[in-house]
Amino acid sequence: MNRLLFALLFIGFLSNAQQKSNTIRVYFDSNSSDLASNEMSVINGIFSNETLTFYTIEVSGFCDDIGSLEANKILSDKRAQTVATFLKSEFDVNATSTLGKGEIAIEDLNANLDEIRKNNRCVSVYYTFTEDEIKPSDETATTNSALKFYKTFDDELVVGDKIIIKNLLFKGNTRLFHKEEDALVELNKVVDYLNKNPNTTIEIQGHVCCIGKAHSDAYDMTSGKTNLSHTRAKKIYDYLVEKGISPSRMTHMGYGRKFPIPNGIESENKRVEILITKI
Repeated sequence: MNRLLFALLFIGFLSNAQQKSNTIRVYFDSNSSDLASNEMSVINGIFSNETLTFYTIEVSGFCDDIGSLEANKILSDKRAQTVATFLKSEFDVNATSTLGKGEIAIEDLNANLDEIRKNNRCVSVYYTFTEDEIKPSDETATTNSALKFYKTFDDELVVGDKIIIKNLLFKGNTRLFHKEEDALVELNKVVDYLNKNPNTTIEIQGHVCCIGKAHSDAYDMTSGKTNLSHTRAKKIYDYLVEKGISPSRMTHMGYGRKFPIPNGIESENKRVEILITKI
């Protein structure tokens, strides 16, 4: 029994040892709770990284010492809520906690007060995460002969042909599009093709990049599961159904990183393909 307990504790230790933590800060103008575009970029730089799997996300708001304690507590709450709302709207992820902590008192009145107060007008985002260890392919490559085997909807397609949906860029660890207008233009090409070829059936195949061998798929912050390639393929399926394509003509499947593009750059593996299954 003691050996079993030791083994379980050791496994738990290894699991926890792999989890890391970090804190980022974003800053606000005086008496404002609006998030500037450059501060949004700081958050995007972390939460769009698909090699990271997030666990705890704690959002804490702060103010400088100008104004009343009550007003500063309210403003710090608003700032924390602004960041939490941004995380939800951009990445569909809920913060574990969202709290305004009021003003930060200045201890050294002989210091540069303007600079200190500027730094105190902030929100800190503490997060715990694990990082997949994977060596990317040569990112300097510009062409890949493997891509020439893919078709387009302008080609004479046959059973077994595959088409990569272009400009279908997702935000990290989510099924949300980076540029929805561009994505819908490409998805409507699929709709047009299927409408013009009513006997054709397809499989929608989701693929992800940047995960290690220990994972079969990437983490989806919305579902809370490692099924990102599945949920992205399902998103495309749902859109096509919404546009009037019969569900009986389509299947959808997520393949994780099981089928990377040979000799391709790592980012090319994050893609959605259409497989022609019947003409």
